[in-house]
Amino acid sequence: MFCFQNIYGQDSQFSQFYSSPLYLGPSFAGGADQSRLIANYRSQWVNLPQAYSTYAVSFDHFINKYNSGIGLIIMRDQEGGIYNTTLAGLSYAYNIDVNQTLKIRPGLRASYYNRNVDYSELEFADAIYRDSPTSIETPKNEHINHYDFAFSLVAHTSNIWIGATGDHLLALNKQFANDITYPSLKLSAYGGYRFQFAERIRTNEKKYLSFTFFYKSQAGFQQLDLGVNYEQEPFRIGLWFRGIPTFSNTADLNALVLLAGYSFKDILINYSYDISMSRLLSATGGAHEISIAWRFNMGYEDKQKRAALPCPDF
Repeated sequence: MFCFQNIYGQDSQFSQFYSSPLYLGPSFAGGADQSRLIANYRSQWVNLPQAYSTYAVSFDHFINKYNSGIGLIIMRDQEGGIYNTTLAGLSYAYNIDVNQTLKIRPGLRASYYNRNVDYSELEFADAIYRDSPTSIETPKNEHINHYDFAFSLVAHTSNIWIGATGDHLLALNKQFANDITYPSLKLSAYGGYRFQFAERIRTNEKKYLSFTFFYKSQAGFQQLDLGVNYEQEPFRIGLWFRGIPTFSNTADLNALVLLAGYSFKDILINYSYDISMSRLLSATGGAHEISIAWRFNMGYEDKQKRAALPCPDF
């Protein structure tokens, strides 16, 4: 009863991390050659009575006149319906043409966070032994609000990209670092290589493979993901390994991620399923994730892909 210890958690994550580009890094704002509207949903451990759910909606647009990208993301993470986090962020990215092939995109995101604990979702001992639907000891719901910043940098050619993101940058300040209500600094790195390995000239049918990685570190925890995507319009499939053991304090290989996608016209739908590599699979049921992206022209008809990133349509 009198023993306790600090518990550290990490930010929510998407298995389809490229399907939520503004959450991955603000440099992806305007990263497509068109305007883009994306919706994401993740349900983790569906067999549990209080599963983890994450929702996100984002919009980004490339302003051709100013060689810049802007974006807005709204995200809601519900941990069993008890601990909830809401994020609203504005992103800006600038496209720098180093030469005809290499481009660099620095990006900045300003965010507002609301975190709360809903005690009405908890059961207390006095309510159980009194056979009452409510407890006399239920405290008021707690709310924590704070501002935040993230910075990212992405360099890419027509088929290679590499980037890094630093989130919760105010943690670099000692005052915020010592505040238990402020999240720990999160660092991530990602990159990949996408190449075309087949083409049929008569039908203009092209086939691509994308090899990518995603590394992140937060609160003393590290995780490395490796995977490959196969694309042949309008279909795509992917295979990912999450938690590749590389460091002493990194995650074990904890999930195998299977992905399937289909696109028609300017709409892309992806579905993925996380297969747990431990005995948790039978108890939790894995995780389901779906993303829907709509790309369209808004404000200009210039279809020259000067700002387009080669990241897979993941």
